[in-house]
Amino acid sequence: MRPLLLVFFLSFFSILGATPQEFTVNLKNPEYQGGVISTHQGGIISSPELRVQARHIVYINKVEKGEKVHRVIAEGDLMLDSGGHTYVGRRLEYDFITKTGIVYDGVTAIDLWFLGGEKIRLNADRSFYLYNAFVTTSENKKADWKIHTKELEVTKKNLLSAKNVTFRFFETPILWLPSLKSNLKSVTESPVRYRIDWDTGLKPKVSMRYRVYSWENLDLYFRLNVRPSKGVGGALESDYKSIDKRTKFRTRSYLDHDAFYRDSDPNKARTHYRLQGKYEAKSENEKAQFLAIYDWLSDKNMQTDFGSEDFELNTAKQTKMVIRNYQDWMIFGIDGKFRINGFQGMKQELPESFWTPKPFVLGSSGIISENRAQIAYLDYVSAKDIEPAVPDFNAARLSTHNSLYRPFHAYGFSMTPIIGIDGVFYGDSQRNRPAALGVLTYQLLTDLTLKRNYQTFRHVLKPYIHYQGMTHPTISPNTPYIFSIQDGFNRLNLIKSGVRNLFYFKETPLFEPNFIADLYTYSFFGDNTFKKTVPKVQGNFIWNFPSWRLSSRLGWNIEKEVLDYANIALAWTINENFAFKSEFRHRSRFDWRKGDPENFIMEVTRDISELLHSPLSDGRNTLLTRLQIKIAPQWIVRLESHIGWGRGGEPNYNEAKIELLTTISTSWRLRMVFIHSPAPKKKNDRFSFGLSLVKK
Repeated sequence: MRPLLLVFFLSFFSILGATPQEFTVNLKNPEYQGGVISTHQGGIISSPELRVQARHIVYINKVEKGEKVHRVIAEGDLMLDSGGHTYVGRRLEYDFITKTGIVYDGVTAIDLWFLGGEKIRLNADRSFYLYNAFVTTSENKKADWKIHTKELEVTKKNLLSAKNVTFRFFETPILWLPSLKSNLKSVTESPVRYRIDWDTGLKPKVSMRYRVYSWENLDLYFRLNVRPSKGVGGALESDYKSIDKRTKFRTRSYLDHDAFYRDSDPNKARTHYRLQGKYEAKSENEKAQFLAIYDWLSDKNMQTDFGSEDFELNTAKQTKMVIRNYQDWMIFGIDGKFRINGFQGMKQELPESFWTPKPFVLGSSGIISENRAQIAYLDYVSAKDIEPAVPDFNAARLSTHNSLYRPFHAYGFSMTPIIGIDGVFYGDSQRNRPAALGVLTYQLLTDLTLKRNYQTFRHVLKPYIHYQGMTHPTISPNTPYIFSIQDGFNRLNLIKSGVRNLFYFKETPLFEPNFIADLYTYSFFGDNTFKKTVPKVQGNFIWNFPSWRLSSRLGWNIEKEVLDYANIALAWTINENFAFKSEFRHRSRFDWRKGDPENFIMEVTRDISELLHSPLSDGRNTLLTRLQIKIAPQWIVRLESHIGWGRGGEPNYNEAKIELLTTISTSWRLRMVFIHSPAPKKKNDRFSFGLSLVKK
């Protein structure tokens, strides 16, 4: 008999008679009897809220004993779409009037999670319950691992709640929790991680990390470390984010009694701890912002010894507070920085505040005025182990900076004269009395932009001259305390002159120039430090192409006839399977360690011989290499090396890291790492084996 296809379009009104719903019943070779339509050859029933597909379907739409009956029963190759989820199972019973149903032996998926149970009860509010339930990331019916519980609830926002939970590996319980709450859509952090570290001379350490609680705005993680030969450790981590996302609070708290391979005594187990926190808040209009962080460590090696990609908050061993208020006409801020780790030396801000009004134009002159005022109490503290040799000092500091400038532009030529006044008052000084200084600064920035188009490229030529000057401060540079580079004032007459070339190739267009060549010199006038007027020539050269980039920074010391510094780097993505970056860094004894390479106050204040015998002189050579190879569709190898030599009589050193990554069992990431690094008592090697869940 030729198969028949019957399509019914039914309008059904709820018991209250509120909103009509259209149902499409599409069955193959159906049978109809007394308001019941059935088939054993497959069909589909759909409405705006759900879709049922199965081999055996019984659709009921009739009145029994004065009550409306509107339901469906489906079995065999069952698939149901409802409430934004897809379910598969053995049997479905669904009531269209109450909008509830049961899927027997059912499974559904949310992001990387597969959830199943003997029964899945579908609720009208799009939530559902699972009975004798499991949660896993494996698509196989016999999962190698799973979370098991008698009853589990998932809300319409994909929030999971369960009690009496066991984590099972090949059906063997390995961890029990009295309750578990989790946001199944929150996968920015892996919900579960396993790791094994094996250090030279120490027995293996097993680490386990679980997300034990995750709800709408709070995640809690628990970590357990066990090294049978030495001791145990644990961590509690929390991530809070308000519903409006304007408030965030993250904490990391770790405590253990263990030995580390890079500790000062790697054979001895000691108590270590690290407490980190980061709090951020902003107003509704984001004009007021607040940041507070803390990082309390038991010892200076702790950050290196307990390095972990999922534990760091990038607090950099800082404990500080930052307040900002942004208005249309000004910016106001308060900064506080505090030393809570005794092994650190630092400038404490107790606190420091500033006020900066919006720059304004003086009438119709075109002259722009910028102003900034600061008030602070600064306390420089040395690390406790060197405190007797380097005494602490502190002082109140009030400062103001005021400048006027006027840009001029014509036919590619630009000139900007700048004049400024800096005033600073110190509550104490190296002469044990208050001190105040004033200084006049002046600058002239000039450059010319010339452009020309050729058949295959475009050339931009920019010669420039930047003059920077400063008068003698009203007090000697040896009088005030030097808390930072902001306290560096001395007579200066400096000219930076150079030519910048930019080339844009039409065949390989990029967002930035394909080739950059910037060559410049520094000229000093009226100082006693340099014997030659032009003691330094430097240059930056960059080649940019779609798959590779070659960059170099070079500096030649004309006065000492040495290469001051050389940074040469090549980054190349050869194809989708192979990429690398290698960089050579050279620094001579005359290239001083300082935060701002273009600030030369120190050079014109101190003799070169004096700087050579200080930690600011640190000549060395370094070769850095990173390589990534895709050796198979699911296998990636990463290699890193760090080689150093030529550092003032100290021994050469080398560090290496080999990392192997792959994905197994659908959503498990396998990570194996070998690290070789100089460490006390030649305990130089570490091997790590880790498993974690990752997003698909």
